[in-house]
Amino acid sequence: RRSTVSRLNVVLSLCIAQPIRQMGGKKGAVTLRSRIMKPIFSRSVSIAMVVAFAAYFFGTTDLMLRFVRLASKLNFVSRSLQHNLSNPSGSLMGWFVARLMVEVNTASIQDLITRAELQPGDTAMEICFGPGKGLEEMALYEGVRLIGVDISDTMRSQASKLLSNHIEQGRIQLLNASVGDLPMVENNTVHKVVNMNCVYFWPSLPASLKEIYRVMTPGGRFSTGVKFEQIKDFDPGIFRNTNKATFLKALEDAGFVDIKTQEVRLSTGCPGKHGRSGCRVDPRSHYTGIFATKPKR
Repeated sequence: RRSTVSRLNVVLSLCIAQPIRQMGGKKGAVTLRSRIMKPIFSRSVSIAMVVAFAAYFFGTTDLMLRFVRLASKLNFVSRSLQHNLSNPSGSLMGWFVARLMVEVNTASIQDLITRAELQPGDTAMEICFGPGKGLEEMALYEGVRLIGVDISDTMRSQASKLLSNHIEQGRIQLLNASVGDLPMVENNTVHKVVNMNCVYFWPSLPASLKEIYRVMTPGGRFSTGVKFEQIKDFDPGIFRNTNKATFLKALEDAGFVDIKTQEVRLSTGCPGKHGRSGCRVDPRSHYTGIFATKPKR
């Protein structure tokens, strides 16, 4: 665990230094004061700062999830939370959501990737790559070209730092785009598509699956991880697609075949290419795997 001083320095840099760096524009004293004080002392951001600080200081994922569950039902923070859950920003709330992704999703996406059956020569795509942990795991598979799709500029920036070597080598391409609109990806070029905790936020499930189907090669495999049970009480205005049966029907309507589901209960908190036993398993890392195939011609 980090020392108290280390944690305090991180939080102070997030609360003070980062907002100052990101503001840009005029640097006059009045403008600077107004642009800092207005968001800091707004009710929603103030509450988010306190809870995010507590969650980071004590390192409790449970506290963060309790906050998300509560905040999703409260009007004064729901707008900020909705935006950052589906499209994390550079704000403190965005930082909070990004850390939650790492805590809860890393083991899940690493396990899902082992089930995606990546092979040398594949082009694989991760939708909603977030902080980049999934792409980092897939980069361990030799001979696989990777494409990441995420609507968040902040997540693309964060993942770019984590994956800089692979990006420079041309192995990974990060796209700042919506899953329902990928004109930069050619038809029938992606062999494997993976995503974790992502489908809830797609504005149009049919349009998104149609676009995924278009870019996939015949015989390509689609693998997604969902945690519908964990989000059943969340605001439907934030989590739009939360019904398993509806999602399975949408896959079928999009043209996918061999649709299967599997309840995954992790046996270790360190799965993946370099997985090892003995790591603590967070129950929230368990997920439902949904797998489908684009028919061969």
